[in-house]
Amino acid sequence: MLRVGGLASGMETDLIIKDLMAAKRIPLDKMIQKKQLLEWKRDDYRTMNNKIRELKDAAFDMKLESGYLSKKVTSSQENKVTVSATSLASEGQHSIKIDQLAQGASLTSGDLAGAAGGGKTLGSLNLSSDTQLVVTGEKGSKSINIKTSDSVTQMVALINNETASTGVRATYDEKLDRIFFNSTKSGTLSQVNLELANGNNINSIFGFTGSSEVTVGGMSSLTGDSYVNSGITGTQVLTVNYGSKQYNFNVTATTKVADLVSQMNSGMINDGVGVKLNSSGQLEFSNSNAGTPITFSDVSGDIVMKLGLDNTWIKSSAINAKGLNAKVEFNGIKAEYNSNSFEIAGFNFTAKETTNTAVNIGVSQDVDAVFERIKTFIGKYNTLIDDVNKELVEKKQRDFKPLTPEQREAMKEEDIKKWEEKAKMGMLSNDTLLSGALSTMRSSLSAFVGGIPDGQLKSLAEIGISSSNIVGKTISGSYSDKGKIYIDEKKLKQALTDNPEEVMAIFTKNGATEATDGIATRLHDQTTTILKQITDRAGTITSVDKSFSLGKESLDITEQMKRLTARLADMETRYYKQFTAMEKHISKMNSQSSWLSQQFSQ
Repeated sequence: MLRVGGLASGMETDLIIKDLMAAKRIPLDKMIQKKQLLEWKRDDYRTMNNKIRELKDAAFDMKLESGYLSKKVTSSQENKVTVSATSLASEGQHSIKIDQLAQGASLTSGDLAGAAGGGKTLGSLNLSSDTQLVVTGEKGSKSINIKTSDSVTQMVALINNETASTGVRATYDEKLDRIFFNSTKSGTLSQVNLELANGNNINSIFGFTGSSEVTVGGMSSLTGDSYVNSGITGTQVLTVNYGSKQYNFNVTATTKVADLVSQMNSGMINDGVGVKLNSSGQLEFSNSNAGTPITFSDVSGDIVMKLGLDNTWIKSSAINAKGLNAKVEFNGIKAEYNSNSFEIAGFNFTAKETTNTAVNIGVSQDVDAVFERIKTFIGKYNTLIDDVNKELVEKKQRDFKPLTPEQREAMKEEDIKKWEEKAKMGMLSNDTLLSGALSTMRSSLSAFVGGIPDGQLKSLAEIGISSSNIVGKTISGSYSDKGKIYIDEKKLKQALTDNPEEVMAIFTKNGATEATDGIATRLHDQTTTILKQITDRAGTITSVDKSFSLGKESLDITEQMKRLTARLADMETRYYKQFTAMEKHISKMNSQSSWLSQQFSQ
């Protein structure tokens, strides 16, 4: 609203009204200052709450027995097997021998046809028609549509798009001009199985090298004691073709599956082909030359059918590789794992190489680790003690009150900052809530832990932790430290070496009462209580004002300020109306005086 005053009277109306209102606004300024003090006090409480929460979290960790059972582990051959120990590992000497490392399944193509480069097409690699590449891994199987016009890079991308479903990942190396197919996991359950539909010869396209395994049985579940075919007469011949080689095996009505497996292994193993009956009742062939197909036949076809050796199972369109388990001997006991990282009896092992002899594993109590843990905890306690004491003894600067809006406008930013640094001091000076909490914590640390049998350690002082330690000629701690505690490192380490479980009990014991609780248990419970008390008073950053006492008080002041502000606005409006009426009256009198003067002058 535009107001122009003093035109008739010549009085500085705005200045007069401003001075009048300044006196009336003194109660409002006091409310603004009081609200600001409440907000500063709230913020200081919340800052202290965060520091107390840090000690509470540390006390919770100190309550856990696992933290006192740290073990130090050594391996006589770190370059071949590394080891760490959990709290469950038994102290003493152990041994482990790595007989075989776990491996993932893998297939590697030969040198692909044509010039190296991921842009060459599958058609240039002798893929005769658009078809499907069936990719199977430990996670499952996926049929992937591939075209003769697809590039090698595109095919690799299509395979990797399904890795989450198959467990098979492909990589093309342009320098080597080869495709590497690998399982995402290791162990005997991992596999890489590739099969092309439409009769395409997978080896003529990719030229696979290395060994593979293909499961071929499965039309019926086989057992070693079952007969190959009890219904045949005389002797029939099962023929196995492996590349240019042919193997013939005699089968009669009394030939058992186990006998046939033994015959085939005796005849073919030296040429790189092995066979076994797997747990699923299928015949499983290992092939030292992944590029060489294996086919089966007999005169009648009856034996091939009974064994599930359909040529559609093993042919040039399919190839398979399987992974290996890690084979180890721990303390003389043999075991297998599908990874080179495995856990045995509280030990975490990582096998790097096979070992000819057993690796010696030494386990002992890790005194240094537990000592550092206790030292860190005491350090956090002392830090909190310092912070609380600083707040309690900080003097209020009563000459520096919160600035009113008008005062802030009249000051420079730098001066405002310096002023408020003084004004914020002593918000928690002599605070009874904090001083009471400090006293409670100090008492709990100095008291004995009840319920511990006679003759055992039962206080911090007995393990070298107290408010006044004397080590040689050095004295640590005094009354002026106001509750800080100190560590006699030699005494604490000796206690951890001689009586680790008793030291643990001093911190972790969970009794029926506070007197029988361990130190960490007490502090955790006490800090939990203190946090709730401070939260009830000052809330948290996410709290609404009406949920804590200082917030409620602030809301009350805000309401009072609104009412007073409205009254002041009405008062200011009334002053302006009164001065306006006066100006109008003076103007009218001036007009009459001017008229009278004109009349007398005629």
